[in-house]
Amino acid sequence: MAIDEETLTALSTQTGLSREELIARITRDLPEAVNKMTPNGELPVEPTQGSEKTLLDDVAPPTTQARNPAGQSEV
Repeated sequence: MAIDEETLTALSTQTGLSREELIARITRDLPEAVNKMTPNGELPVEPTQGSEKTLLDDVAPPTTQARNPAGQSEV
């Protein structure tokens, strides 16, 4: 595996995802993320300072609140 155990553990802690779910999402989403970050198969021009985008920018944080069927969080 290209991601070492220490990195997987850190990502799992930061995202709140289990190791298995994290691996499943990486396997599913990484190819598309790489395609977005490398348009036409080429590395993009260096971004201006402070605007650097990473592969994790589009990862939604885990939700901890239960939702009712109408999609509103319960109070």
